Amino acid sequence: MEVNGPIVFIDDDEDDQLLFKPLLEEIAPLSPILFFTSGQRAVDYLRTTDQRPFLIISEVSMQVMNGLELRRQIEADEELKKRAIPFIFLTHPVYKHLVEGAYELTIQGFFEKKQSIPEMRIQLQAIVDYWSNCLHPNRFTGDE
Repeated sequence: MEVNGPIVFIDDDEDDQLLFKPLLEEIAPLSPILFFTSGQRAVDYLRTTDQRPFLIISEVSMQVMNGLELRRQIEADEELKKRAIPFIFLTHPVYKHLVEGAYELTIQGFFEKKQSIPEMRIQLQAIVDYWSNCLHPNRFTGDE
């Protein structure tokens, strides 16, 4: 995980992308924000890039491949799993069975999307701050 690596944001709702883009650019100005409208496109990117993403933020409820299926694909791919990219769900609405299913897939967080821009900013700031300071296997680039 590179603190200044890209933030991969997966959500098939383009309105949500428009809301979250400026917030993420403000909160993490050194991290490019990469938006994907489908889980498959995100998996294809992750399989072919040499970049070390800082964080994956995904919606759970998507049309073609939902977030749980996306996470299953990442976990089933030995190379992607070994990369250990922090994976966060940011979704609305939230149901108990989705939260339970998500945590069975070794995610690192499950959050309900806030309803106002100030609340979204606070929520995203907390997520980015946590992962910026967290010691994580991908923070190490060599044998240190």
